[in-house]
Amino acid sequence: MPEAGSIALFFGGRSVEHDISILSARSVMTELEKQGWEVLPVAVDREGLWFTAANPLGVRGSIPEGKRYPVKLKAEPGAGLEMGEGKDLERTYPDLYFPLIHGRGGEDGALQGLLNLAAAPYAGSGVLASALAMDKDRAKVVLRQTGLPVLDWMPVSAAAWRRQPDTIMEKLQDCFSGPVFIKPANGGSSIGISRAESSAERRRALDLALSLDLKAIVEPALDAREIEVSVLGNDEVQASMAGEIVPAREFYDYQAKYCDGETRLLVPAPLEDAAMDQLRDLACRSYEALNCRGFGRVDFLVDRATGEPHISELNTLPGFTDVSMFPRLWEASGLAYGPLLARIVELGQARARARRSLRHEIKEPGS
Repeated sequence: MPEAGSIALFFGGRSVEHDISILSARSVMTELEKQGWEVLPVAVDREGLWFTAANPLGVRGSIPEGKRYPVKLKAEPGAGLEMGEGKDLERTYPDLYFPLIHGRGGEDGALQGLLNLAAAPYAGSGVLASALAMDKDRAKVVLRQTGLPVLDWMPVSAAAWRRQPDTIMEKLQDCFSGPVFIKPANGGSSIGISRAESSAERRRALDLALSLDLKAIVEPALDAREIEVSVLGNDEVQASMAGEIVPAREFYDYQAKYCDGETRLLVPAPLEDAAMDQLRDLACRSYEALNCRGFGRVDFLVDRATGEPHISELNTLPGFTDVSMFPRLWEASGLAYGPLLARIVELGQARARARRSLRHEIKEPGS
């Protein structure tokens, strides 16, 4: 059990993954409190306002209406959090900040940059890894240049789609004659993803994806198994066993993830030992290639015909309820939910110590 200390837990946010973030935060807050931490809940509403409340997570997992107390992070070293207002204003200095805001504004490096400016210790990846992993197009560029397997893809910007949709449609047909998946380049929880084959379906899918992000990516619709591996570590990285997702629907979309009760999660995935070892190795290598820290999850598409794996994406802030795939994979690998959270806190603290050890000035010899 830790000595008395506090953790500021950020959740909610302006992205379409707002509700998923709240579910993650409820589970994490409950477990951290069991471990003896004082948890300072910092809610971010859909307009981007930061606040806390007597029970900000609500009895049903939604951010409640009613009395709110504003929260500000003073973006200068040692300034801490300001919570409340007027005579109730309190400044506090958490031992660790734990971002659990999935998607834009929390998982894309923006919040991590603010925490860096405040010299605040935090769990998870930093600015570079968060931004790269969030942008599926840029992540694929780095992974391919590192020699790691990814499917061919084509990025489409919202500006180009407005200017020359017919030219883009022709290029898409040249690149991908069969069915494709189209999704926002910066997004998660399978929100805005579509399977499309005809010209009309592709146009509708691009319209949808580009209503959620300024860039979309198009990939071939491979007949593939969906495999996931959880990863932990800063400089020394370890991978969990792999798990497989078997959706009841055509593909693993938002409905299959969070609404249907028929999606099956196979942990461990039914794989030969060599295939399991290969996926765990690729997970660690891709995690390191994007400079990830703390924790993450790597998603794969494994060709059913050939068994060839392709890295689909990396999640630097994966779902964190006690039944989410990230902790389930670790539990099956011998690391239960409570010790897993404790390890993530330790990794965040270790990274903060390493950053504090850096010099900020160069003294002249002999001075």
